[in-house]
Amino acid sequence: MKNLVFNSEQDSVKISFLEKTGEISTLIPITNKNFVILDKRVLDLHSSFIDELKAKNCSFFVIDAPEKQKNINTCLEIINMMQKLGFNRSDAVIGIGGGAVTDLAGFVASSYMRGIAYFQIPTSLLAQVDASIGGKTGVNHGNIKNFIGSFYNPKEVFICSEFLNSLDDQEFLNGFSEVLKHCLITSKASLMNLQELADEIQNREPNILLKLIEESIDIKAQIVTEDFKEKGERKFLNFGHTFAHGIESVNSETPILHGHAVLIGMLMALDYSKEQGFLSKDSHEVAKEILKGFKYDFTNIKLDANGIFDAMRSDKKNTLGINLVLLKEIGQPFIFEEPSNENLKNFIIKYINDFEE
Repeated sequence: MKNLVFNSEQDSVKISFLEKTGEISTLIPITNKNFVILDKRVLDLHSSFIDELKAKNCSFFVIDAPEKQKNINTCLEIINMMQKLGFNRSDAVIGIGGGAVTDLAGFVASSYMRGIAYFQIPTSLLAQVDASIGGKTGVNHGNIKNFIGSFYNPKEVFICSEFLNSLDDQEFLNGFSEVLKHCLITSKASLMNLQELADEIQNREPNILLKLIEESIDIKAQIVTEDFKEKGERKFLNFGHTFAHGIESVNSETPILHGHAVLIGMLMALDYSKEQGFLSKDSHEVAKEILKGFKYDFTNIKLDANGIFDAMRSDKKNTLGINLVLLKEIGQPFIFEEPSNENLKNFIIKYINDFEE
């Protein structure tokens, strides 16, 4: 696999693709001190890798419940600990875990002394293809995801396929939603290719996965390079996400997998694109068939139309109305500002009534 380098604002971010976790510790630069923010599951499943990091003058803060601890109080707890340990601007933060942990770690790095070096080691497929690219950091506030945050790039991202072996099927599909999304907003050929490789993907053949991860990262990196602060085309990466954030909000007391909410959100966006007369019937059917071909389990996801709609209205990306990313064709996304709240709410009600798990 090749290493990627992309530029965002004044930063140059290196992305290294590796097969074994043992390769990572040899590549992390030795700074004065490293502060590791770590998902406990990684600690339990990859203890030998963590032992290697301990030899690099690292201090550790272990996250037991990533989504619940992704808040400003945890940030302050970490910052207080770093201050007591004497961390300064020549030191570094290392985030190891899924997207919730790397979002949190990146925000700490961006805030501590107005910013110190940050190295990102995403361990879930979702974090590798989505959260690792683009410099978005943040924490949840109330029931709103990522309400407090910043744009702050890591110095380097380490993508290691060995981490994916410990994911169960639904955790794997959680990340695969972003691969599907990148194809939907870029090209029909890429989406059809996923359908052709469906068996290999679900069997997690390493070479196929690494190639798809690299392609997906390359797509997002190109978009982010052109629009780091999300003023134009980067908004297309939110395809399905406005619906998804509404779904996540109504499930906030018992958090669900982000990628599963996104998958439902993309199905809703496809239906709404067709209903509004933008997406053809044939393209709509092709896209939905491919998305439904992967075995997502939506059993424990609560769908409440009023709650979803209310959360969508409070989305920070809205301007005058509710902004949605829709498709004119597979690979042709655009921003649609919904002029009628009533039409959208009625669509959500009907979609939920007809929804099949």
